[in-house]
Amino acid sequence: MPLGADLHLTGYLEEGPYGLLLRSGGGVWELDARRPSRRLIGCEVEVTGQRAGFNGIVCDQIWPAGQPRPGRQGLGLRLNVEYLLTAAFVGYGLIALLFGLAGHLH
Repeated sequence: MPLGADLHLTGYLEEGPYGLLLRSGGGVWELDARRPSRRLIGCEVEVTGQRAGFNGIVCDQIWPAGQPRPGRQGLGLRLNVEYLLTAAFVGYGLIALLFGLAGHLH
């Protein structure tokens, strides 16, 4: 399922049956988040990420509410797995084509 719009929510972080949950504005969001976020269970947090499905969020960042947003880790790039797989298949196809053409020339 493709990712939806960027979200920025504030709520309370909880442990759910399948991972982390964010209770925000009367709703419950299922979070796809990194393990270090578990240290914030029970705290009010801010979450940024993309909506995935009905009530899922693929998280970019989670930090304590009311604090400045932390700097982005790494290069700050968000790479979609589908794009990476597509690029790999296209690259493989091009290499196979080049080797096939080179074999016919010799």
